[in-house]
Amino acid sequence: MSSCGCDYGISVGPAMLAVGFLHRIENGKRYRASDPQMLAMKIVSLPEGDAPARFDFAVEAAELGMSVEKLRAAVAWLVERKFLVLDGDVDGVARLWVNPALAFAPGTDPRTAAARHRFPYIMTAEEGMAAEEPVIVYPYTPELWEQVYEAQREMFEDPPVFSRCEQHTR
Repeated sequence: MSSCGCDYGISVGPAMLAVGFLHRIENGKRYRASDPQMLAMKIVSLPEGDAPARFDFAVEAAELGMSVEKLRAAVAWLVERKFLVLDGDVDGVARLWVNPALAFAPGTDPRTAAARHRFPYIMTAEEGMAAEEPVIVYPYTPELWEQVYEAQREMFEDPPVFSRCEQHTR
């Protein structure tokens, strides 16, 4: 990371779109700013490198204009579906590990991150919401993540980065 002082960035994976699809399928609701997809975008921007996100429920709830209980329910939904793993919650500050299919910090190896919590590979079907099953969840196996890595080696080794900093955006 350079000395520009920005918040660096993230690279978004195929599961980011799946979050919104799955939530709408399960709840029959239209997209809103408080949906898990928006929350996922917030959470994946928090960690630096291969580390968990530190997520303060009270601070984030105030920023999002929602109750802590509602925010906890949204995070629990993401955890139940393996987009995240909750690794402790002390005094309202949670440690959340992000499934690399959802997003990953540049320079991290998605195979290592996936193995740590046996994350499934989550993606959307080619037909999107028109598919019979729009969200595809492949159970964790080291071989699958190796295939994902090999098929998308360029993306993992030189990922496009979404950041607020022009120096880091490619």
